[in-house]
Amino acid sequence: MSDYQNDPNKPNGPGGPGKPGGPLTTKPQPQSSGSKASETIDDITSTLRDMFSRVPESVNRAVERALNVRDTTILVRLSDASSDAVDTLVSAGIFKGRAEAAAFLIEEGIKAQAPLFQRIQSKLSEIERIRQELRSSVSPDLNK
Repeated sequence: MSDYQNDPNKPNGPGGPGKPGGPLTTKPQPQSSGSKASETIDDITSTLRDMFSRVPESVNRAVERALNVRDTTILVRLSDASSDAVDTLVSAGIFKGRAEAAAFLIEEGIKAQAPLFQRIQSKLSEIERIRQELRSSVSPDLNK
């Protein structure tokens, strides 16, 4: 034997542990078709386990999206300044898209103008009451 092989400071051959020529290096073994099939089945099984482990995440995301669905869609034309403001919110990562940013701004605008909307609703209620009064006063005359 050579001095190198007997030297305790240089174990496992010329390449050292895990190096080419060392004992931890494995040579590729020729595979039979049976082992290829078992590897394929193992890969498929692993993929299926991974996919099914993600199902709860997907369901949770779907539920969250369903809860956040808005019932009404409208087409809105914006000024350049308003469009830029919406795009700024999206670019900053605050909202995922322009529709979400626009919906937020509309909702916040409505909240900020709550007293105005209360006055408008009050007047609309009054108008409806007067219309009903008119219908009632005209109805008896129409039945004659």
